[in-house]
Amino acid sequence: MLDSLKRRRKALKHHNATPTIERFIELRDGKTEERVEVTFKVRKRQSVALTVWGDRWISIRAAESISQAGWKFQYTHSGRFLGTEGGRDLVRATEASLSEMYELTDTTVERLDLIWSPLLANGPQVA
Repeated sequence: MLDSLKRRRKALKHHNATPTIERFIELRDGKTEERVEVTFKVRKRQSVALTVWGDRWISIRAAESISQAGWKFQYTHSGRFLGTEGGRDLVRATEASLSEMYELTDTTVERLDLIWSPLLANGPQVA
């Protein structure tokens, strides 16, 4: 995934979104787990953040704040990554999310779900 992001860095700059990439290694129950956090600051108050774990678990958070008024929208989704093209699918979904964010509001934030739901498996849901 990181290689795909690095190759698309110029294209992402056209979205005014250069990624900040941080790699963490945690020790849990005697095992090391790696996670990568990728954050895009799109506009002054917009951000998209991905957390990618070594076992293909991904969390995405997208939000835009309004000065002194809370949130214009907030979106979170997580699940096991199902993409067949690895990092390419992840970068495509990220770029699509960045493009959608310019017009999102709290009532249209489900458009991000159309991008991410096919790529992230959640398992059975209680109705």
